[in-house]
Amino acid sequence: MIDFKIFPFFSTLPFRELEKLKKICRFKKYASGTVVIKEKEALDELVFVVEGQLTVTKTYRQRKSTLFNLDPGDTYGEVEILNGTPALSTLVGYQEFHLMYLPKNEFLRLIGLYPGFAKESRDLYTRRAPQLLEEGMSKTQAGKVITFFNVKGGAGKSVIAANTAVMLARYWKKKVVLLDMNLAFGDQAILLGLPTDNHIHKLVGERPPIKLANIERQLTTHPSGLKVLLPPPLPELAETIKPMLVEHIVDILRANYDFVIIDTHNQLSDLELKIIEISDLVMLMMTMELTFIKNTKLLLDLLQRIKVPRDKIKVVLNRAFKSMGLEPAKVEKSLRYAISHFIPSEGNIVVPSVNKGVPFVLSKSSEGTDVLMAMKKLCATLTGEEFEKGTWNMFSLIKEVFGLN
Repeated sequence: MIDFKIFPFFSTLPFRELEKLKKICRFKKYASGTVVIKEKEALDELVFVVEGQLTVTKTYRQRKSTLFNLDPGDTYGEVEILNGTPALSTLVGYQEFHLMYLPKNEFLRLIGLYPGFAKESRDLYTRRAPQLLEEGMSKTQAGKVITFFNVKGGAGKSVIAANTAVMLARYWKKKVVLLDMNLAFGDQAILLGLPTDNHIHKLVGERPPIKLANIERQLTTHPSGLKVLLPPPLPELAETIKPMLVEHIVDILRANYDFVIIDTHNQLSDLELKIIEISDLVMLMMTMELTFIKNTKLLLDLLQRIKVPRDKIKVVLNRAFKSMGLEPAKVEKSLRYAISHFIPSEGNIVVPSVNKGVPFVLSKSSEGTDVLMAMKKLCATLTGEEFEKGTWNMFSLIKEVFGLN
């Protein structure tokens, strides 16, 4: 029997309605690679992800782009049903997945009866509609804010943030700025081999609105073309950087850059909460260590309680290797989130790059390796691109990393 607690969408409904839904909804399991909804097809049901992960893609001017992923607990179809349109995108699953379908009439009935459910539906519609209803990508579209985060250190958060930013700048030719918001003990200057003359503390005395030129004077340029805003030079200066200043800086940068990548401290203060709020995606880094799984679950539950949208959070498993003692599927079930990205363990490549201050994605020793392929996939997802069929996808990497046949 399906546990309806995995669906925050239903949290405002009374128990009797949940029991009724169990009888009304239909359930179906699918094989990896199945397309369950095609763009422009009729859509008469709301779709809920019970297990697995789906990718939502949309065609702009004969080019297919990935909009977002759907994880367990996520839903799809509210925009089409409330607008009376056919499917605005295509849904395809890359792992074996299990879906639940709620008839359109039942969905509309619940909206009419329960104000709390109507608000949940309206909030989800507000987040999704701009992406799904637009006819093409705007030339003035704001840049994406991508935050790498967890409350426990040791997941390689800063290393993956740095390499993601460098790869987007060098190989995707994107305009990228990286913010090191570990204000007391940030590592990006060391990881990228940068001087520390310019930093965010020099912006503290600026009166808003701060001019873009003034912010860019404090950015340090990496050889890849990446721009970096470093933390204050002394730990005691960290408390002078207020969340309002960081939000203001991010707002200005996102209007002028393709990507704003944020590396955070391993805590959940007002600053981190503000960064999560203003981010488009939060890449939640973890390893398969048991304490990491426990803390990640606690954090995901907290983010759900404070109403952070599920589709904003993406779980990234770093240092993945075969003999970890824990099955990823069981971890996903415990977290009630799919693991969106797997970064294989390649210590012989990553550790020397950290010690040299050279991102491993720029190292010749990483060419052709699984870790470089995983980073390319992560960046391709962020840019909305897709790999060619048959060359690589997440499911094949999972099988390779964990030795599955």
